[in-house]
Amino acid sequence: MTIKGQVNPGEKLTFTIDAADAEKRLDIYLNDFFERYSRSFFKRLIDDNLILVNEKSVKAGYALKEGDKVSVTFPSLPAPKDLAPFDKDLGVKIVAQEPDFVVLFKPAGLMVHKPNEYTDEVTLVDWLLASYPQLSSVGIPERPGIVHRLDKDTSGLLLVTLNNFAQHTFGDLFRARAVEKIYWALVKGHPEKTGVIEFSIGRDPVFKHRMIHLPVKGKKRDAITQYKVVTYYKDYSLVEVRLITGRTHQIRVHFAAIGHPLLGDALYGKQSKLIARQALHAKKISFEYQGKKYSYEYPVPEDMQKLIDQPVEAS
Repeated sequence: MTIKGQVNPGEKLTFTIDAADAEKRLDIYLNDFFERYSRSFFKRLIDDNLILVNEKSVKAGYALKEGDKVSVTFPSLPAPKDLAPFDKDLGVKIVAQEPDFVVLFKPAGLMVHKPNEYTDEVTLVDWLLASYPQLSSVGIPERPGIVHRLDKDTSGLLLVTLNNFAQHTFGDLFRARAVEKIYWALVKGHPEKTGVIEFSIGRDPVFKHRMIHLPVKGKKRDAITQYKVVTYYKDYSLVEVRLITGRTHQIRVHFAAIGHPLLGDALYGKQSKLIARQALHAKKISFEYQGKKYSYEYPVPEDMQKLIDQPVEAS
C-alpha cells in the first residue's frame, strides 16, 4: 500500500509494519509509502521527533521490525506572514495565470522560501500564501507550489504550481529535463564564443553555504551548462546560458570554475561597483504541459540593462 496524494498539514497517521517491510530503513520505507514526499522531508520530520516508532524517537536509518508501530505527524503550516509592513507585491509580477500554474517574475533580493525555521525574512512563499490560499495544501508545507527555485539575488521567471496534480506533473518534467530554462548573465572577462561546462558540483566541506566544482565526473552530481556569448564589452561579457541540469548555484559555480565569475557575485567571485548582486537573470522558460506548448520571457531588470547598454568591445 502507498499513499499517492497529499496529506493535510497537522494530520497524524499511524500504521503497523508487516513482514514484507521488515529490515527496511525507516526513511526509505516512508519515502516509498508516501509518493508525494521526499526522503529528505521525512529526515527532517524524524529529526524534529514528528515520526516515532513504538512511541519512541529513532534515527532515519532505524531498521524496521515486523509489528513496529510507526506514527507520522505532518507539520502544521505556519500562519501566513502579515505583509502589511511591506510593499504588498514585493516586486513580484504575474507574467501568466493558468488554471494549474502561474508564472511569476521574482525580483533580485527576494528569497523564494525560508532556508530554515529561524529565518524571519519575508519570502516569495509568504506572498504566494497570501495571494493563493489554496497553496496551503499543495506540495511540501515549507515551500508550497514550488517545483524549482532561484537564488535570492537572481531575478527572473519562476513557475509555481496551483494544485497537486500540476505539482506532481511538473516535478516529473523537471526531473526529465523537459523544461527549458534560458538565463542571461554578465561575466568577468571574455570567455570563448560558445562552450559547454561539465564540471560536477558538490557541497563545500568547510563552508556549507557554498558549492564547489569537481573536475572528475562521478564523485558528485554531474552538471552541464551550455552557453554562447551575446556581446563582448571591455571588461565583461553578456552570455546566454542554457541549463541542461539544475544543480544548486550551477551557473555561478561553473563560470567561476572557468575563470569568468559573474559580475557582482561575492560568493564565487568579487563584489562589483557596477552591480550590487550577481548579474544573473532567468529570462525564458519553455515546456509542454498536457499536450500544449508554453513559452514565456521577461526582460532583464534595470541594473543589468544599464550594463548591457554600455559600448561594446570593438571586433
